[in-house]
Amino acid sequence: MKSALSLSMTTLACVLASGMARADTTELTHGWTLAAVLERTVQANRDIQSARRAVDAAQADKTSASVTPPAQFSLLSQAIDPNHLGSGSLWHRPIDTIARIDKPVERGNKAQWRERAAQAGLAAAEQDKADVVRTQGLTAAQAYWDLKLAQEQMTISEHNWQLAQDSSRAAQLRLAQGDLSRLEATRLAVEADRAANERSQARLQLTQASMALSQVLALERDAGVQTGLQAVDPWPDLGQPSPANRPAPDPALEEAWLAARPDVQAATRRVEQAQSALSLAESQRSADVTLSVQFEHNPGVGDRLWGVGVAFPLGVDGRQDGPVKRALIAVDEAQSQLEKVKAAALADHRIQQEALDTALARVDRLDKQLLPQAREALKGAEFARQQGALSLQDVLDARRALHAAELDAAMAHADAAKAWTALTMTTPEPHAVTP
Repeated sequence: MKSALSLSMTTLACVLASGMARADTTELTHGWTLAAVLERTVQANRDIQSARRAVDAAQADKTSASVTPPAQFSLLSQAIDPNHLGSGSLWHRPIDTIARIDKPVERGNKAQWRERAAQAGLAAAEQDKADVVRTQGLTAAQAYWDLKLAQEQMTISEHNWQLAQDSSRAAQLRLAQGDLSRLEATRLAVEADRAANERSQARLQLTQASMALSQVLALERDAGVQTGLQAVDPWPDLGQPSPANRPAPDPALEEAWLAARPDVQAATRRVEQAQSALSLAESQRSADVTLSVQFEHNPGVGDRLWGVGVAFPLGVDGRQDGPVKRALIAVDEAQSQLEKVKAAALADHRIQQEALDTALARVDRLDKQLLPQAREALKGAEFARQQGALSLQDVLDARRALHAAELDAAMAHADAAKAWTALTMTTPEPHAVTP
């Protein structure tokens, strides 16, 4: 049985890793693909391991639920007179010995309702695990794209720092030759210092992003790995339709994928568990009986005496009103939680779709308009500066504009990648519904 989450994560990994050989995560110490990150997350993430243990515990509960009350054997010797024990073997002495077996018999299908409740609890635990795999996979993917963004920012800042350093050194040479004013040389030196500070901050952010991903992958104990992780996948190519061209949501399709989400399935199973618990509480109104059979050996009366009996409690029905009412409340609460989870899942899907639309629009504007315009503006400013038509400050402003556009473009690509990842992982295939 494949969960909805497994399908969505597999789809995501295949899209990003198409054409690549499957990565062996045990040998990766630096370069990581998103597919390898997701695989490592499923294998080593601590939250997922905890969810697996919860499934094992639910399986143990299911095993316990199928156990019926055991029969009880008792042996009693009575009517013993120490002054008249007689002689010979114990069998012929005047001792009244009773061997008895009592077997409780459940009525009202209690065992059946216990097993159904435990089975629903196990199914809920399995879906909880699937949801943890989904959420932790999403966390890992978000951390992966954050690392990719930090790498891009580091590259941009490094290039900007190198350019500022070269300009400052050239300015100092021209100042020494009397070919440049001290004011302009100072401005370039200040610009180089600003670039150096930004470069240091970018390096810190890169280290933080690498460590954040290493924690998700349970690699934080390996200092060489946690600070040296690298995201090697390119930004995903997201050829999404614009919001104006996207068809209106199909309610039937929305309901189908909504039912396929593991968190919704887990909440559904908990409703079933609560309903079974209610039936179990109602079945307690049927009093259990205890059947007894005994063998008595009393040489004074007869060597072999047999007896049978039945026992049952009185007034059981009225004592179950409280447990039944509590079980009814639990059913209502489980149904309320199901509706709450559905509403949150639907809102999450729409928010992620809106976030993806916004990010894609930003990427389109930056890649097709702002970046080309900023490059052309800098090229024109540098040419005009060479001709003496613009001041140094105008050139620096053009450089800053291009630098800001490059950083904005990297952030837009990261936002689009994260929004697409979140949308993919929160929208399982409708056919993935677990029966």
